[in-house]
Amino acid sequence: MTRLLALRPTAALVFFYCFMICTATHAQVTEQEREDRAEMANIDRDHDKVFKIHPLHYGEVFVSYEKVRAPGISNEFGLSYFYKLHMKGDGWSTNIKDVMGIGIRMSQRYYTSKKKPAPFGFFHGPMFSYRFIVFERNVFDLPDVPPNDPDFRYVGRLYQNVIDLSYHLGYQFRLGRHFTTELSGGLGGRVKIANATNGGDLIRENIIGHVVHSDEGAVFTVGPSPQLNFSIGYSF
Repeated sequence: MTRLLALRPTAALVFFYCFMICTATHAQVTEQEREDRAEMANIDRDHDKVFKIHPLHYGEVFVSYEKVRAPGISNEFGLSYFYKLHMKGDGWSTNIKDVMGIGIRMSQRYYTSKKKPAPFGFFHGPMFSYRFIVFERNVFDLPDVPPNDPDFRYVGRLYQNVIDLSYHLGYQFRLGRHFTTELSGGLGGRVKIANATNGGDLIRENIIGHVVHSDEGAVFTVGPSPQLNFSIGYSF
């Protein structure tokens, strides 16, 4: 009994401290929720989404969607369809080849203007993209000869996987009530993995980029990825 009486003040003290900690934590969470709600209230809900087309990308149909997710911060997601692509030519020239391909782009943007709410004004941020390309048959222009001909060589269809990681700077303008236009540029790095059965040497000679590794059927290259982007959009 004496021990129980001695433990009661200690238990009450522990309970009191636990209660105070829980109360303080709840108050902190509530205050954070208020701040978050206040920040989100600053977003212009009439223009926090933008659907865009990018008309100046040669050999590519490119559309994107941008959504403001916090004051001054947005995310953009883009889809592309490729029908033309450049390969190495003679000297500084390139050869244009017919292809079929798809691509995705994902970026995060940080808007810095204090006078214009996102998604308008100056922005900067990283971008990641991936594309998968299937080239036309006989992309290397090998002679069309029968299998028993001494010059016959079988090379499979060329496939290419490309990963880009870059950082972009730009400005998005508001035109009238809902229309937008954007001009931006970026610089980063590009990794390519190109493969075609028995085509390793031909890939090395034709794929743009610095060859890091190659074998009989595949080539791994790296290179810079300068980018210029222009878009026309509709905000809502």
